[in-house]
Amino acid sequence: MNRSLVLTSLLGVTFLLASSVALVPYFSSNVVSAQQGQGQGQVKHVTLIASETQVQVAPDNALHPGGITYNAYTFNGTIPGPVISIDQGDTLNITLKNEGKTIHSLDFHAGYGPGKALSGSVKPGESKTWSLTGEFPGVFIYHCGADGLNGIWEHISNGMYGGIVVHPATEEKAKEFYVVFSELYNNADKGPFVGTNGTAGSFDIGKFLSKNPDLVMTNGMAHKYVPAIGEVNKLELNKNAELFKVKPGELTRWYVINAGPNDGVSFHFISGMITVKDGTNQANNGLGTQDRNDETWWIPPAAGSVIESTFPDPGVYVGVDHAMADVVKGGAFAVVAMENSTATDYPTGTCVAPKGSESVVCEEGAAAEAVATSEQASSSASEGANDGNNNNNSNSNGNEDGQTEVTQNATMLNTSSSGNATGNGTMMAGNSTGGNQTGASGTEIIISPGSSSPSNTKFFEPPTATVKAGTTVTWKNADSTLHTVTSGSAAGGEPGADFDSSYLAGGKTFQWTFSTPGTFDYFCTLHPYMKGQVVVN
Repeated sequence: MNRSLVLTSLLGVTFLLASSVALVPYFSSNVVSAQQGQGQGQVKHVTLIASETQVQVAPDNALHPGGITYNAYTFNGTIPGPVISIDQGDTLNITLKNEGKTIHSLDFHAGYGPGKALSGSVKPGESKTWSLTGEFPGVFIYHCGADGLNGIWEHISNGMYGGIVVHPATEEKAKEFYVVFSELYNNADKGPFVGTNGTAGSFDIGKFLSKNPDLVMTNGMAHKYVPAIGEVNKLELNKNAELFKVKPGELTRWYVINAGPNDGVSFHFISGMITVKDGTNQANNGLGTQDRNDETWWIPPAAGSVIESTFPDPGVYVGVDHAMADVVKGGAFAVVAMENSTATDYPTGTCVAPKGSESVVCEEGAAAEAVATSEQASSSASEGANDGNNNNNSNSNGNEDGQTEVTQNATMLNTSSSGNATGNGTMMAGNSTGGNQTGASGTEIIISPGSSSPSNTKFFEPPTATVKAGTTVTWKNADSTLHTVTSGSAAGGEPGADFDSSYLAGGKTFQWTFSTPGTFDYFCTLHPYMKGQVVVN
């Protein structure tokens, strides 16, 4: 499509505006017809597919030459997961299909009551279906809970989050947008003015615990919607940026989610004012007004706010996380008020299905599928990586609608009595030891850097170690996140009884002396695709 370039300046900030962008189907394969409930709204269905996918998280610019790529965990192939829309009183049937290589789960903050918010753990190749009712209006986060909280910090940080909108019956019509702020902790990102040179990074537990994210992303990418800044000296940030477009004076509604996982968002529209609609207005069961015509609103981690704003005059407005370090790291987006804005000119994936829709996703995205297909085929490799698994849910809801089971064990706590992988030690324990430490030292096994990514080719090096009886084997974690060395077979997902390191932080070691001959399989309980073996002669 043709792109028109508009150069405009506001408050000393210049943006190169790219318009006439194509809409890409964001979640179209999960669009289904709703059924009428029993006086409580409609029954709607959605399928979320968990997988591990490589994505681009920062564009090629002066801050990150060559761009930044990352080995992410995703729902439906994107960061964030798709926005799901229902009306207050609707019933939503949710199916989680795990097409990844580790255990995933779902926690819907819009769910109210046991068995409604949580899916429980879903092993690779499995799926679960359960239901929730949209009892309270607003915008709520959903996210992966890993295996009953075991590894949840990594799964959320890796991109497994999204939003669900519950429209109140009394909602005023507005142009609506979906924006998710989040942080990234990437072991391959060495800071500003450095790219990853085509090497995708993975989760860095040290950066996470010190609350030092490399990037602050909006809908999965730093500076995703910011073409350039600077009036006298322009800094180009994203030559492929899409813009949020509105008509001057029209009411706009922004479903802003802060996925965190650690820091809050100090949300502000440069040159604008915001009205915050959160909680419930008991008088009409609609959204309550928490703040009217104010400048800034604090959104804590794992929270969402409904922000309404009217942009009075043509020009550029900027939505930011007003913590300036977060702006440098990517937490900003440009909004252009222009008379020729239309009802369907949304950036990809930001449209929200309106109140009364029979679909859980925005109809504009589905309608644009035929137009977008040819353009997607010619998109750059970096854009392709971001969309790679977006439509892998071809088994669709048609096969899932017959599933009526509601997950029985919905606890987020790991109450299994087998093994003690999550019950021993602290997350950042020192050198963990087990077994007889007096055996002869003979073999070292390295937990390879980047092992937390399933796409890595090396996990335990060597993957099979052959030793004599009486040898003490030492495992050293050379990765930047937590791992375990736990006896047993990853196929069953249950730890064995022979040895267990508990959590090993980066740089820490674990030792075990093998006294008797045999073959000993082991794996990482946090990343069960990491498998190793010790053969004792």
